[in-house]
Amino acid sequence: MRADPSRRALLAAAAAVPLAAAGCRGVGALAPPPRPAPDVAVLKAAIAGERQLIARYLDVAAGQHAAGLADVLDPLLAEHRQHLAQLRGRLIVPRGAASASSPAHPPAPSATASPASPAAALAALRRAEQQASAALLTGLSTVPPSLAQLLASISASEATHSAILRTAGGSR
Repeated sequence: MRADPSRRALLAAAAAVPLAAAGCRGVGALAPPPRPAPDVAVLKAAIAGERQLIARYLDVAAGQHAAGLADVLDPLLAEHRQHLAQLRGRLIVPRGAASASSPAHPPAPSATASPASPAAALAALRRAEQQASAALLTGLSTVPPSLAQLLASISASEATHSAILRTAGGSR
């Protein structure tokens, strides 16, 4: 019997040393994590915008003039919730990575002062819809076509919401 290590054993040991050293340093030894694609930032901004619109609608709905506005606001709020669901469905968050920019539930109504009248509440929502519509259009050139189509569609919907709110404000 030979006491010397075999050639196979030496090769196996030589191959295992770098792997063991890399394992001690964790996944950081492999490479830094890739930077998110530009469309991730655009998508997160769109999600934040929808969350903000939902919060504004909830603020108005919780205000003193809510009863007179429910027939106008409820369908628009439901559409914003659908927009948020569509956008969140496009955002892929790796397992174990918490996404602070898009929690599972939209924010609760804030404690800010409610507009003084139904017309003021509708005007504030109309301005918010116009701003959100314009913001969605700014990132279209940096995202894949399918996401650009979704963002443009949501922007058009929000522009329509603005027109609905204008009409509702004029009829009160």
